[in-house]
Amino acid sequence: MSQGSGPRSPGRVGRPWWHLSRTGLFFGAAYFLTSMSPSLLPRTWYYQGLISGLCAVAGYALGATVSWLVRTVARLIDLRVTVSGEARHWLLVAAPVFTAVAVLGLTVANVRAQARTAAVVGLAPLDPGDWALALALATVIAVVFIAIARGLRSATHHLAEAAGHVLPGALASVIAVVVVALATAWVTDSVLLHRGMQAFAGIAAQVNSSPPSGRSAPTSPLLSGSFGSFERYDTLGYQGQMFVTSAPTAAQISRATGRGAIDPIRVYAGRTGDRSVADVADAVVAELKRTNAFHRRVLAVFTTTGTGWVDDWSAQAVEYLANGDSAIAAMQYSYLPSAMSIMTDRDTPREAGKALFDKVYAVWRALPEDDRAQLVVGGESLGAYGGQAAFADADDMMARAQGGVWVGTPSFTGIVTSLTTRRTEGSPEILPVVDDGRHIRFAASGDQLTHDYYGRDYGTWDFPRFVYAQHPSDPVVWWNPALLGAEPDWLREPRGRDVNPDVTWIPFVTFWQLTTDMAVGHDPPDGYGHRYGAELVPAWGSVLGGSPTDDYSRIVDGIDETVNRVE
Repeated sequence: MSQGSGPRSPGRVGRPWWHLSRTGLFFGAAYFLTSMSPSLLPRTWYYQGLISGLCAVAGYALGATVSWLVRTVARLIDLRVTVSGEARHWLLVAAPVFTAVAVLGLTVANVRAQARTAAVVGLAPLDPGDWALALALATVIAVVFIAIARGLRSATHHLAEAAGHVLPGALASVIAVVVVALATAWVTDSVLLHRGMQAFAGIAAQVNSSPPSGRSAPTSPLLSGSFGSFERYDTLGYQGQMFVTSAPTAAQISRATGRGAIDPIRVYAGRTGDRSVADVADAVVAELKRTNAFHRRVLAVFTTTGTGWVDDWSAQAVEYLANGDSAIAAMQYSYLPSAMSIMTDRDTPREAGKALFDKVYAVWRALPEDDRAQLVVGGESLGAYGGQAAFADADDMMARAQGGVWVGTPSFTGIVTSLTTRRTEGSPEILPVVDDGRHIRFAASGDQLTHDYYGRDYGTWDFPRFVYAQHPSDPVVWWNPALLGAEPDWLREPRGRDVNPDVTWIPFVTFWQLTTDMAVGHDPPDGYGHRYGAELVPAWGSVLGGSPTDDYSRIVDGIDETVNRVE
């Protein structure tokens, strides 16, 4: 026997390679069952399988580790536990029965709970075939990860044996663990993740460069990409082209409002070639100057999502409410979906949001107060996160912008975190009350702009006005790495109207549930999940000078006919 090999643990002698830790299996099964618990949105079978597989692996690893620690400590203190023959007999009979009943009961309860989640947000639950596919996928994922772990353990053991010929046993084992860990980290980061991201980015770039079907360059000089625009249509990217070709006409606006209207301005610049974020922002400002946008009634600066998308419900709400006497400025800083950008790059959206607003604000501020537009801000999802980076805090936002609507803002956004922390005692995290709603109001629906979550009326709403539209069932709002190990207030407090009361916080599990929820955030109908629609009209109406109780039905109907929907 080599110097570094040492005696084998008695529990390891003669064990086949397929042997599994019983404690690990117990923990793995427990985590698997909890992974089926409901979250904010109903999951597809493949996301359920992914979550269940990952949770089962994590549980098995935890259980195996606990078992190893207990055995190690027991050997060190020479602790032995014995059970009488009769007790052992009853344990062998009762344990499987109890386990089977518990597994069956929890499975049925979780399946029913997920069905209730689906019903709350207006979607269909998984059927038995979907659950079978989810179970199969979870099994494959668990087997693959355990096989990889076994392979790494075997590699570590063989490397320690080889090093033990020239080094002391303990040192050889430590070196083997460090070498295998570093090699695994390098392969995971540089090969799997890096190449995976490259492949994903390549697909996203291809989508970005593909023109929208059935849409050609706009003809109005008030739109970027048209003849006379500084920005060529083919440089705007997919979402930029969708944005400039989705603007309503003056006739469409007039038909809905019954008032005279003019064609709205929409300017946009894509991030192409060697353009920096600042260069793209400069290009947007040049387009604003070209179209004389600073002298419209309303000038809205929208920060886009990762793909360069602007929510057309927000955009058209501004345009209809202003009778077309508006201009909207937006820019592209990436073409990766927001869910991916949130987890991999939070700096670029902040850089873009700050660059665009600061450059627009510099020109706007230099104009006479009686000859410049009402400057408002907006953005959804990653756009809301990036757009608020233009301001040091809420006071700075109110000092430099004349209103805004932030939609589905991630809870880790600096200003939102600050506002939520100082909310009125007793107001829930899902709809915090700040200074009795004097300037800033959180709303889960269009009719919550006048009162808080419990129906208590707000005080006077002074200008400038800001609205934070956020659904309790929106996973983008509540996703946060802190969920891995800490229960948030919104899961300690009463659930929102669109959240299944069965939803609860589970360490590790809840984070991954919300991660996959983000991928299906747009699946529910408007008013649920990450899907915002007509509720944005009274929000923008209030910000632009109207009352939240005004009748916006004609405008909503008009937008409903012309809006570019998210499908």
